[in-house]
Parts: sequence; structure tokens; C-alpha cells
Amino acid sequence: MNQPVEKIVLGLIASLFLMAAYGSALASEMKISGTKATQVGEYESKNRFCYDGSCVIHGTGDISIVVDPETNSGQITATFNGSDGEWRIVANEFQMIRTDVNLHGATGGDIDPKMSPPLLPQVWTYLATWGPGQAFLNGELAWMGPTHMMFTEQVRDSKTGKVDYKGPMMAKEYGGSIFNKHAVQVHIVSHPPGDPVPGTLPPFPKFVHLMYDDVTWH
Repeated sequence: MNQPVEKIVLGLIASLFLMAAYGSALASEMKISGTKATQVGEYESKNRFCYDGSCVIHGTGDISIVVDPETNSGQITATFNGSDGEWRIVANEFQMIRTDVNLHGATGGDIDPKMSPPLLPQVWTYLATWGPGQAFLNGELAWMGPTHMMFTEQVRDSKTGKVDYKGPMMAKEYGGSIFNKHAVQVHIVSHPPGDPVPGTLPPFPKFVHLMYDDVTWH
């Protein structure tokens, strides 16, 4: 089951209690895990964001997130096994970690639009990271490149993968909406470095997007 937002609020209250009892160093560390994994689009396909959910691949996997936003440190490990292969994404260096921000939408939300392009409706994000990562496919290093994680409201239907959005070109005319503001998801994406490639969404020759719907904030 998805962890409701009410429990997240209780988690924040518990974090404040820990800060008072043990100091800010302990309270600043965030631990999140997720299962019920899917992959959104084949990594070499032209459209890995299919908003109608038709390209979603169901499989098995999990994600472990242990980060400290105050020190910009930690580690994320995500796995997925499905028809597009067996994936493992590892990130332990971060250019930026942010908490409690709006991301994406026509304006990029509260972050530089270059780091938060209009690929999704604007979504409230409890935790986000940006930085380099390693993507392993079937046990071998596929690439080292930009990796971005988001712990958000449930922007996609967990069963169908559908999201209420019509794409970046329609972002200003139709902003879309969040599927369920009372549930949460974790997303992690990674792609090789290089120049954008026209005709693909997102515009990279290879791109993997993993999503987790059974999420726990420890």
C-alpha cells in the first residue's frame, strides 16, 4: 500500500522530535525505500514518457535511499528486472539535494527549468537529488551519466502508468494534474552524457526511468 501523506506529516513530526533529542546531524538524514517497481518505456525507445501508460513495463525491484540534504551526501541504489533487462542504478555523489519543492510543469517549479524541464505536470516533491550515477544493465556497466531521483505525490496511476499530461509542447496550454495527492511514488531516471537527440522523449539516445509505488519513509 502507498504511504498516505498524513503518515509523512507524522514522520516530519518524529524527525523534529529526534532533532530536539539527538541533534540536527541525526535528523537531517533521510531514509526511504520502495518496492512495487515498474519501468516507464524501453531504454532505447523513442518515447519513454508515454503519458497514456502504454509503454509501462511491470516487473520486480526495489530502491534504497539514504541521503543527508544538509551535507549533500548519501547513497541511492535502485534495481528492476523486467522485459527490457535487469537494471541497477547507483548514485553516491550529488550536485544538489532539495526537499519540499515543486518540480516540473511549464515553469520548472521551484528549480532551474534546465534541471526540471516540463516533462510532467508540476508535482510536489518531498525529496529530489541530481548528480552523476552508474547504470548497470544485465550485470554490466551500461553508462555513467546524469541521474535524478524524485520522491513525490503520486503523479502516475500505479496500475496503468497513465499520467494526466499532454507533453512538453502543451505544458502552458494544458498543465495536467496529479493522479493522487494523498499517495506517493519514487522515480529515478538516468541517461548517458551527450547532446540532446531530436525526436526522442526525453531527448537522449538511451534513458531509463524506474518507478516505485510501495514507499516507506523510515
